[in-house]
Amino acid sequence: MVTYIEHLSDELILEIFEFVQSHILFDTFYNLNKRFNSILNDVHLSTDLKCNMSKALFDQYCHKILNHKERRQQIFYLKLSNTRTFGQIELFMNNCSIESFIHLSSLIITNASSADLKIVASKLKYLKYLNYVRVKPGSSLEEEEHYIYNTIFVHESLKKCSLLEFGDTIGRIHPDMTSTLECLSVDVHDKHDLINLIYWLPKIKRLAVTCDSTSSNRLVLRHPFIPFGPSLTFCHHMNHSAKSR
Repeated sequence: MVTYIEHLSDELILEIFEFVQSHILFDTFYNLNKRFNSILNDVHLSTDLKCNMSKALFDQYCHKILNHKERRQQIFYLKLSNTRTFGQIELFMNNCSIESFIHLSSLIITNASSADLKIVASKLKYLKYLNYVRVKPGSSLEEEEHYIYNTIFVHESLKKCSLLEFGDTIGRIHPDMTSTLECLSVDVHDKHDLINLIYWLPKIKRLAVTCDSTSSNRLVLRHPFIPFGPSLTFCHHMNHSAKSR
């Protein structure tokens, strides 16, 4: 019977460690012995900088994880938020460059400013393994919307994406753009935006749209001119008025 974690195999410890927050892992196990140091060097790190995180805890993250190049390269999941924080995203950007997270596969950013999102969007091209992005702006992006939208859409490795509360941006997507996205949640203004959107998504499999137009309804999905691609297996449509109820 196994009674101590050190009696477990390296493979099992590695799996367990992938479910533990990064700073807790290193607080608890780093420099305990050479074996644990070796396992920590191989673990896939998940960094969730949650809402209400204190400045002191954030500084701990920076000191133990984010300020170390080798640790940043182990991070596969990153979540940042300005919700009820101290301007966490800007502080994060000041501490490290997002392009140094070269193995990042999932990125979630909530309540971000236009300036923060523009910086992040400009660095996405360096993240060759990025598979999933979820972005929710904290305020109107105005002139930066089309740049951020286009940059995310054309990322080559990206397969899943959620871009909500971006406003009326579809009309400003580059007309020659095509995307490799397979799963997308997005706001659109009306059925014409939906038609344009699907033209840009030849590989789309799952699509969830929230529509601003009060004249739009679920019948729009049966519109004869909507060019549903051969890969599309799921499409969900909701009006903003229904969503708010």
